Amino acid sequence: MKKLLLLGYLLFLVSASLVFAQERKRGVYVDIGLGLGDISYFGGNMKTIADGFNKTADMHMTLDVSFLTIGWALTQNIYLVGTLTSLADAYFDAAENQSQLNVAMYGIGARYYPLPSKKYLQFGLDLGASRLSVLQNKKNAYSDFGFSTRFSAAYDFDSTMTGFTAMPGGALMLNIIEGDVSLSYTLFFKLAFK
Repeated sequence: MKKLLLLGYLLFLVSASLVFAQERKRGVYVDIGLGLGDISYFGGNMKTIADGFNKTADMHMTLDVSFLTIGWALTQNIYLVGTLTSLADAYFDAAENQSQLNVAMYGIGARYYPLPSKKYLQFGLDLGASRLSVLQNKKNAYSDFGFSTRFSAAYDFDSTMTGFTAMPGGALMLNIIEGDVSLSYTLFFKLAFK
């Protein structure tokens, strides 16, 4: 009889843990990502600098790095996040010298899962302070702080509401720094825990 009670108790514990595991609620959110894209400058000093770099460059690459995004679930569909993102517009010449325009954004935002299943599709919106740095001849120059906003859409491969996942997607980023405007688009791949 004791063995039967012990077996019943063990079965109850295993089934209860399986039920609770399937009903986990969203909590913490962390992601990092990397992407490639292009950036357009609409006049001003940024365009002048980029045009100068472009004249001497043999190769040009725009890299989008989401260094770190950390947040918490407000609801089961929405995360409030803080993010550090950098957009590097790099130019290389034949001698492998590098010149670079870099926009760093320090922002807050949201990640939203619009589908009723609370899975798969994720939209993001970030707003924040940004700063331009110009790297040339191994020397950096920095701008005053400006404003950036970034919109992203990604596909979440994880079929559960929580856990590790991989997400490919795309992003648009608008920057207004010292009156100069730039717009970038990138395709990215990020790893996340939700």
